[in-house]
Amino acid sequence: MQSEAKSYPFDHLPAIDYDAHPAYGRVMSMPMLGARLKAISYFGYGFLLTSAQRVIDIAHLPPPAAAGKPLVTLLRHLPTYLRLILLQRLSRFTAGRAFAPKTERGAAVFAPLQADGFAAVQLGSDAVAQIRTQLAPQLSALEQRAAPTGEAERRRIDVDPAAHSDLYRWFNQTAADLGLTEAASAYLKRPVGVGRIVAELAEAPGTPAASPFADVSVETSPCDGFKVDLAYNVLKLVIYLGEVGSANGPLTYVVGSNRAATRFWDGLIRRANDLAGLSSTQQAWRETFYALPAGLQRKATFGADLVADSAFAAAIQNEQVELTSNKANAVLYDPAGIHRDGVVSQGRRSAVVITFTELPR
Repeated sequence: MQSEAKSYPFDHLPAIDYDAHPAYGRVMSMPMLGARLKAISYFGYGFLLTSAQRVIDIAHLPPPAAAGKPLVTLLRHLPTYLRLILLQRLSRFTAGRAFAPKTERGAAVFAPLQADGFAAVQLGSDAVAQIRTQLAPQLSALEQRAAPTGEAERRRIDVDPAAHSDLYRWFNQTAADLGLTEAASAYLKRPVGVGRIVAELAEAPGTPAASPFADVSVETSPCDGFKVDLAYNVLKLVIYLGEVGSANGPLTYVVGSNRAATRFWDGLIRRANDLAGLSSTQQAWRETFYALPAGLQRKATFGADLVADSAFAAAIQNEQVELTSNKANAVLYDPAGIHRDGVVSQGRRSAVVITFTELPR
């Protein structure tokens, strides 16, 4: 079994006692009224933003054109977006069980995806070579681009579907042939396809990353980097374009944690804080986050805040599976579950990250 009989034991995402946290409550004074009001205003902005994104299901709408002002572009194409939203809602309402897997290949991917939150897939060497050929211009551009400074040390190129429609057709056909599209549609209970393609090159930083809480002499959490994604109702497929071991930033998934990420309000609160910048571990942002009421102190990017001796940290370490290339060179997964991806400590990782969304009609 791909999950090695592992399973996340909680029915909710990690809850952290920030009053007792060594980088928050133990070193910070009680927030004053002004700090609390500031924190609530930041959270309110994030909450409005994530609520709007949730209502219109923004991850399933085509992104505005890169050129021009996004708001102007959005308003110009508003009738098209409204039509697409209505068609999407109608198709989901009338679908019923229409997206249950119909082929053995689709069912073979869907079963572990539903049980564990991810499905390991082995692509043939010919398929990987074809992907390299199809994305050769993007991969070459990544090699020439200067590496960014910062903890991620990750370079990305988002492939524009309008400018590279043939490439998207090729990936959609390939995903359908492998049963991935069928499994993704069954899991999400909606018709989906390859809606986004990102070529990615991640490298180890030149110097070891410092603890995010170095300013208060708190060591890095063993769960640093674990998170849940901000998008709703999407699946991702990561395809390794070379060998990826434990040090090269493999996808690491906490088995069954996708089932713990279904609480509606918890999800909104976590995404609101992340969108408002309150998940940052920088001191000023930590102080603002700590000024929130305890019920709002939740993050989507929470790994750095998990103390090593907590029950949640133990669960993540015990129930995680590192999906290195010797197990599979591609992984279809639910990013709403707890995962870590592309955190390279040695060498580099070249990959393609594909997002399955509803496609325009």
